[in-house]
Amino acid sequence: MLHRILRWGTALAAVALLLLTAAAPAEAALSFSTRYPGIVIKPGETLSLTLNLSGDSGVVDLSVRDLPEGWEPPQFRGSGYPVNQVYVAPGSSETVTLSLKVPDRAPEGTYRIVLAASRGGEVAELPLNITVAAGATGRASLKTDFPSIQAQAGTTYSFQVTLRNEGEVEETFNLSAAPPEGWEVLFRVSGKQVGSIPVAGNGAQTLDVSVSVPEEVEAGTYTVPIFARSGSAEARLDLTLEVLGKYALDLTTPDGRLSFDAVAGRKNGVTLEVKNTGTAPITGITFSSTLPPNWTATFNPETIDQLAPGESRQVTVEVTPNSKALAGDYLVTLRARSDRAGDSAEFRVAVQTPTLWGLVGIGVLAVVGGGLYWVFRTFGRR
Repeated sequence: MLHRILRWGTALAAVALLLLTAAAPAEAALSFSTRYPGIVIKPGETLSLTLNLSGDSGVVDLSVRDLPEGWEPPQFRGSGYPVNQVYVAPGSSETVTLSLKVPDRAPEGTYRIVLAASRGGEVAELPLNITVAAGATGRASLKTDFPSIQAQAGTTYSFQVTLRNEGEVEETFNLSAAPPEGWEVLFRVSGKQVGSIPVAGNGAQTLDVSVSVPEEVEAGTYTVPIFARSGSAEARLDLTLEVLGKYALDLTTPDGRLSFDAVAGRKNGVTLEVKNTGTAPITGITFSSTLPPNWTATFNPETIDQLAPGESRQVTVEVTPNSKALAGDYLVTLRARSDRAGDSAEFRVAVQTPTLWGLVGIGVLAVVGGGLYWVFRTFGRR
């Protein structure tokens, strides 16, 4: 009987032990990973890569198992400090940053680096493929919706540009440009002029880039490259401005005088000078006038087909005052205009009537006759 009880007791103990073992939770495997196991980078750049750790709680040791010959050992960093161990809390995950410097003279090609995370006897490896390429674009970008515009000389234009940091850590980017000689480029953020700007990892910053076109620039297409450079990344964006040229006309007289004399009812000729003071050709120039009532003005030639930049042309205008105009000063406005530019000049016209001119003539004859009479009378007797 006792023997049977012992047998049943042993069996029950075995079943209980089996149940307890089955009920115990399985230990989570250690996981070591990154979102970007393959990276393209330039020689001399420093790679910053976020690494993820998860598994049961405990302290995890970090190490490098495989590294190309001649490369400096990378650093594991946490909260900005070098680390070689990470504590993973129960039911959570942790991240560390890998900082790896690519040698300045590293030949182009793909290199394999193996990282390891170990806890007790468990090891998780993380292989990385680092492709070194001299033409790699880095981990930043500059973009705008309208990189190409039409522009006028002597005008400032604004581009809304997005600077994106495609790396994992914050970078400070120095901003610069290489415009044509005489042009000016300024960078602003929230209305304030800046020369550098920090951008968080995987973040973006909007830049207001203003480009000032000089007054005397010739018509043509111009490229203005802008750059954002940090210690490990570089981005370039080419802004294109098609300058149509500056359109400007100047209307005056050869000697600069803006006044003349005229006789009522008679044609009075005045020579004008029209000059293209802009940087682009001006076509289809016509002339017009604003006159007192019943005055007329005719231009010869009536139109100018084209004026090149800096070119001038003389035009004759015949102004005929009203035959009944009273003697005095009058204002006359003459204009030169095309579909792109124009100018006007205001003239003061001193009008005299024909009667007045007759009296003036009689007066002149009287003075001359009196002078001759005095001469003959004074000297004729000698």
